[in-house]
Amino acid sequence: MSSIYLSKEELQAIVDRSSFNRWLGMTVDKVLKDSVCLRITWRDELISSPERQSIHGGVIAALIDCAADYVIAAHLGHAVPTIDLHIDYHRVARPGDLMAEARITHLGSTMGVATARVTDEQGRLVASGRGLYMAAARPASTPPAPH
Repeated sequence: MSSIYLSKEELQAIVDRSSFNRWLGMTVDKVLKDSVCLRITWRDELISSPERQSIHGGVIAALIDCAADYVIAAHLGHAVPTIDLHIDYHRVARPGDLMAEARITHLGSTMGVATARVTDEQGRLVASGRGLYMAAARPASTPPAPH
């Protein structure tokens, strides 16, 4: 399977196709040959517990899923469906931006696996996870990428 390596701008266009990602304020910070970094900018709507001032776990899970998906997308030229997702939460995420870095563990002709780590503004590990993705799936409206 050949790799495409989308640019930061090309990957941001894929991220922005999802209204949920746009609502989260998800941005692509970096696209490297072996990793992708995403960011979610802090805002009050991300809080799950006003008393604890903690960011909702679903926001963190979405960031892990997207980062892992989009590191595979950077290689394939399109986003892929999630088959399985595992999240480990390591600490409460307090107000502040969240960053996720993802790396491909395996990319075959039908399945891809990627891991992601979410850190807070101080660089502390908030959560980590692993996703399994259907690499063979192509969106119906997207033409095949040139090789």
